[in-house]
Amino acid sequence: MNSIRLRSPGDVVAVLPYQLGYHPDDSLVVVSLRDRAVVLVERVDLPTAAEADEATRVLVPPLLREEPDAVLLVAYEGRRGAARPGLDAIRGHLLRAGVEVLDRIVVRDGRWFAVDCVAGCCPTAGSPIPAPADTPAVAEFVGLGVSPLPGRGALAALVAADPERSESVGTALAERAGRSAAPGKVPHRFEALSAWAVALGLRGAGDDDEGAVEALRPDQVALLVDSLRDLELRDALVAWLCPGSLPEDCLSPDVVDAIHTCLPRSDEDTPARRRHLVRLQHLVRAVPDEHAAAPLTVLANLAWWLGDGALARTCLERALGASPGYRLARLLEQMLDLGVRPGGGAQQEDSLAARPDDARPDDARPDDARPDDARAG
Repeated sequence: MNSIRLRSPGDVVAVLPYQLGYHPDDSLVVVSLRDRAVVLVERVDLPTAAEADEATRVLVPPLLREEPDAVLLVAYEGRRGAARPGLDAIRGHLLRAGVEVLDRIVVRDGRWFAVDCVAGCCPTAGSPIPAPADTPAVAEFVGLGVSPLPGRGALAALVAADPERSESVGTALAERAGRSAAPGKVPHRFEALSAWAVALGLRGAGDDDEGAVEALRPDQVALLVDSLRDLELRDALVAWLCPGSLPEDCLSPDVVDAIHTCLPRSDEDTPARRRHLVRLQHLVRAVPDEHAAAPLTVLANLAWWLGDGALARTCLERALGASPGYRLARLLEQMLDLGVRPGGGAQQEDSLAARPDDARPDDARPDDARPDDARAG
């Protein structure tokens, strides 16, 4: 997707749930702009007066790295006046950093209010939030099959283990371990990557991504999970899913050859990558917690590469909750904390696939002083 362009503050309020992936509440959102296009969106829980400085410390550094020429501040509050401490703190910090604050908007009870309007052109009773059908920027997300969840808490259900599926997969993984001729034996790379081609929808017909993944037998899911114990294969799969994140010369010729043989080398567009995301979400639900760190981290990498930082954080919370020492998950967690996107936003000509023009990072919460849901356009 090209950078989202917005016409008015009402457009901003209408499109933010699509940018974040859910409808925010009690939130402070920073929208950074360059040439009137959205380049980064960050969100934190609405800070109190005591938390405002900490929220500013979390939000501002990733924003400044994007070198915006202007910023919009949007606060969602349930109680009138609750947003003012956070809005004041971050505006002051941005002005001192030389960043223009175009407007400050408060959203409350289905209406938006322009905090700093002094011309008398904005109704004191606020304006209704525009309908999605009346906001052209929303159409771009609808075209990608993106629709916002009711709230951030709904994200966990997208990647939580489904007991009806994960129990049988756990049994299949135990059987695979019992059949291994030697401890730590992993599937042959061509066998494993051929299975991944099926799971990602690269082979076989049908548009029902959820049904296709749920139709995989427990032993097929077990093969996919078991294959990620081959760390180089896992890294190559991440590199293929997230073009630009890892150049080919960081991998052995054998695994690069296996990837090129089993997975198509094509300039897939963002909708195709989002279909992979959906399939991976359904896949990790079939995996018991004790075996889920690797597939969850693969999914988190793709989510973060696509800019769905809230989903990436949710995946990492489940992965690290069960496997606190899983190193790739820890590394990605640090990237989220720092607001660093895979590939640095630049296309890599020698990567395993070409990168489309869309990438968005994650947000941040003042309670743990690290990024949590932020997005770039």
